[in-house]
Amino acid sequence: METRDVDLLCSWENNSSDWWMGATLQPVSREAMTEFVQGNSDLYQSRQCRWMLDQKTSEGWQTIGALDLYDFDPRQCRAGVAVHIEPNFRRQGHALAGLALLATYALQHLGLKQLYAEIPESHSASRRLFAQAGYEETGARKHWLRTREGNWDNLITCQLLFESASAPS
Repeated sequence: METRDVDLLCSWENNSSDWWMGATLQPVSREAMTEFVQGNSDLYQSRQCRWMLDQKTSEGWQTIGALDLYDFDPRQCRAGVAVHIEPNFRRQGHALAGLALLATYALQHLGLKQLYAEIPESHSASRRLFAQAGYEETGARKHWLRTREGNWDNLITCQLLFESASAPS
């Protein structure tokens, strides 16, 4: 992340229509987002990291999305993964390419045994994306997420296991 990403990140984080999927209950200030972008990027200390996905255009590079590695657990050799792609860039292969890069990084540089994603059951496009990326649906938490409409959605857990992974040295 770079300082130039602050406004875009604020627009994503402050989109209240997506808050039902996570723990966010209030807007994030520009100052707080700037501190986050400029803050501690030590994965082993913060247990999370965000990478921006950029696409080369005729005008230069344009940020089109982000990948999050969260709940990083070096002892158990696993981490959670989340992906966000700007709506007008979806279904063009960017998320799949980003997930492939993240999997390579997790295996080769972090020595992880697995990555996992938590997806609302109703998000069929996300479920297809993670299946394409090699993730297997391994469980569900019933009535885990309250939707915007006040209904309940199940949360599907998907895992990508790296069979050749060993503990990091």
